[in-house]
Amino acid sequence: MDRRQVIASGFAAALLARGAYAAPRSGARVGYLEFVSAPDGEMLYRDFVEGLKKHGYAEGRNLTIVRRSAGNANERLPAMAAELAAARVEVILAASSDAARGAKSGAPKTPTVFVMGGNPVLEGLVTSLSRPGGQLTGIVTQGEDLTAKRLQLLKEAFPAIRTVAVVGSPLALSRSAYDDAAQRLQLSVVALRLVDHSDFRDVAATIGRGAADAVLVVDDADAVAGVYSYAKVLMATRRPVMFNSDVFVEAHGLMAYGASLRQQYRRAAGIVAQLLEGAKAAQVPVQMPAGYELWFNRRAGEEFSIELPREVQTRGQEINSRTLD
Repeated sequence: MDRRQVIASGFAAALLARGAYAAPRSGARVGYLEFVSAPDGEMLYRDFVEGLKKHGYAEGRNLTIVRRSAGNANERLPAMAAELAAARVEVILAASSDAARGAKSGAPKTPTVFVMGGNPVLEGLVTSLSRPGGQLTGIVTQGEDLTAKRLQLLKEAFPAIRTVAVVGSPLALSRSAYDDAAQRLQLSVVALRLVDHSDFRDVAATIGRGAADAVLVVDDADAVAGVYSYAKVLMATRRPVMFNSDVFVEAHGLMAYGASLRQQYRRAAGIVAQLLEGAKAAQVPVQMPAGYELWFNRRAGEEFSIELPREVQTRGQEINSRTLD
């Protein structure tokens, strides 16, 4: 196949994925399903809504959004997905791996766009990334395990650290490969499991009493209860804390490395728009992160007496703390 054929076939595939509609239509109905409570998920929800506006869909004009929030009760998600299907939504946005599984179980006939940190193929949500093959497609927020890179950045920023507390749910910890990287960087690791997300204050107290002189968080922000309290309580240990997305840094965390979670929700809105306009989830490829960034919050460091090296401030992007109004 020559270059012109490649370009032509790619253009044809793009038209097929875009569907039969050339412009936003009226009367669209979208479901939004999240694992966390509505206040905890509000920032990312707003990003999704803003993304839909950029594709021509606005509430009160041509769009109705039906939102369901499970309040960190995973067992409620399938029933909530069924409620969305009964409300005749045309597409569901599943905000996390748990929400995606709930949508697949509770609304199996409703096209669903997920935003998730795990591998959707391994989790049985899609057949392949290029051709999902069912009713689900979406955004993967982490195309590779970045644990080693985050540990490296943490060590480069704070060379004196010797022991790192790795904090996360059992599932997040099992996905994160940190042993080899820690050994290479001559770091000792203490894994602290959050069996219940309300345990983070106990974990912070354990860090405060223990030998760890830095913290690495491996949980995704869209699966954390009380993300603002979570970030601030861990920062109150007065150890350097490395998170995995910009949301934690806006919640007064010190630094993070990864794909912008806020940007991923805006990108997911674009896929939802495609499905509303006629594309089939089975034929829309799962999207991977376009790149990774380093973020830091200088004010958070100053509040907790953690001096961010100039190198971090030069290499990274500064984010100030944000509160929802």
